[in-house]
Amino acid sequence: MSAPSYHRLPGSSLLLPSSVVSQLRIEAAAEFRAAAANRLRSGWNLGRSHSTPATWTLQRLREYSRDLNRNDPIAAGATDTMAINIVGRGLQPQSRLRAEMLGVSPARARVLQRQAELIWETWKPIADSGNRLDFDDLQFLALRQVVQDGEALALPVWADEPWRPLGRAVELLESERLTTVGAETITGKETGIDVGPRGEPTYYNFTKVDPTKGTTQISGKTERVAARDGQGRPRVLHIFRSSRPGQMRGIPYFTPVITLFQDLADYLEAEVVAAKVAACLAVFIVQANDYGGSATATDQEAYTRRNLEDLEPGEIRYLKTGEKIEVVDPKRGGETFNAFVQQVLRIIGIPLGLPYELLVKDFSQTNYSSARAALLEGRRMFSTWRSWFAAKFCQPIWELVLEEAYLRGLWQPPRFYENRTELLRATWMGGGWGWVDPVKEVAASFGAIKAGLSTHAKELAGQGEDWEETFEQLAREQKFAQELDLDFQAPKTAANTTDTEGTSPQKKQTIQPPRPKFFTMNGSEDELPDLDHYEDLGHGSLMRKKLPGDQ
Repeated sequence: MSAPSYHRLPGSSLLLPSSVVSQLRIEAAAEFRAAAANRLRSGWNLGRSHSTPATWTLQRLREYSRDLNRNDPIAAGATDTMAINIVGRGLQPQSRLRAEMLGVSPARARVLQRQAELIWETWKPIADSGNRLDFDDLQFLALRQVVQDGEALALPVWADEPWRPLGRAVELLESERLTTVGAETITGKETGIDVGPRGEPTYYNFTKVDPTKGTTQISGKTERVAARDGQGRPRVLHIFRSSRPGQMRGIPYFTPVITLFQDLADYLEAEVVAAKVAACLAVFIVQANDYGGSATATDQEAYTRRNLEDLEPGEIRYLKTGEKIEVVDPKRGGETFNAFVQQVLRIIGIPLGLPYELLVKDFSQTNYSSARAALLEGRRMFSTWRSWFAAKFCQPIWELVLEEAYLRGLWQPPRFYENRTELLRATWMGGGWGWVDPVKEVAASFGAIKAGLSTHAKELAGQGEDWEETFEQLAREQKFAQELDLDFQAPKTAANTTDTEGTSPQKKQTIQPPRPKFFTMNGSEDELPDLDHYEDLGHGSLMRKKLPGDQ
């Protein structure tokens, strides 16, 4: 009796008897056609899927993504588009502590809010531990790292310069600094992050760097940094978008389209080279064989004539005896070139969440409606990213800075640690989106506020403005204008004023009704009576007025 043969189940590492594998294939195909393992799907390489890819896989993806951001104009532009629209000039906090929750007066709550925002404005310029960037710059750089590398690593550290009003600072790290060397758990040896029994990060393992010996010099020494301190404050901010439960490392945002970027770049380069060759005007002189059928050119002639390896515009070359030029016609795209490139770019924009118009900054083929639809689709993605990034990166730093300010006596709210969550509430505002058609969109905003469907705060936030600051500035301007006896109201003209009936105040035109006609019983037209004795009922109808003497 022959030994049973074994086969690997598709998508699995299990080795099962061939009869079992065949039966499983039949059952899968009967339930889901997509699960069938037949010759039509034999080329589908499923590989092995993990919630967190292997370290070497992530490193390769990061290198591809970084190369695209260095050398591919579309990829570099997409990264900048996301960073500019999500972070822009920097997300700014608005303190949102509530008076009723703290048991203080509204006036006291407003003072605490202003103090908190002033402390933040004082700290922002010295946020970087390297004293090079402010916090707005750090936000922009961290967001770019999330897009390009898939993750950003930030350490809230202490800077001990005596001139600093606050010692808190932020240090951004490259992803390569997170190492598996020195890890103590199996997950740590795979990702560089040691975890606890619930899968929570407990320690991060970093390689040490001495900046005085060069920015690229990574020593062999490692450092274990606890994820949180004893009071729960974060000591490491690991910012990445999770796509699966249990994921421990970030994946570059361009991963689904890395190959498409490269294929499109190769195609464009081939088209450019072909166009350059076609643009070259070259003359080739074919020489007859002066030495007979078996004779060859002299060594001197062979030395003075170059081999044909490239072309230059306006070039004249002599060919060796017996040589000729044959050009391969690759049948280039021609009229389909633009349509093909646009379709590839549209496909690239799908997983990135960027409509074609935003990806390539091309609105030449749009009208108001389609341009606004593209912008609104992009804004939904930008708004989602903005809220997520503010919660993961900005809010933890805000909380650490205000806590230090309280401990230093620079901010004195009531019962800080008891009311910590309420005191540190904040809304993060980003730059405005701008308008496609200001006249229409301002009118729509005004109508929404008037109808109770929106608020001044929401509409001004859409333009990146603080409603409280805007109202206060308007009040100051109006007061100053009144002191100077200035009136900036729009002048009342015939074009923008109406009477009580909604008609222009200019002289009204009297529209005469159709002249009524009277007919006798036999249908002949009679003389018009005295119209003073009749009342016009409209539509050409008259009714005789009741005169004195009438019964």
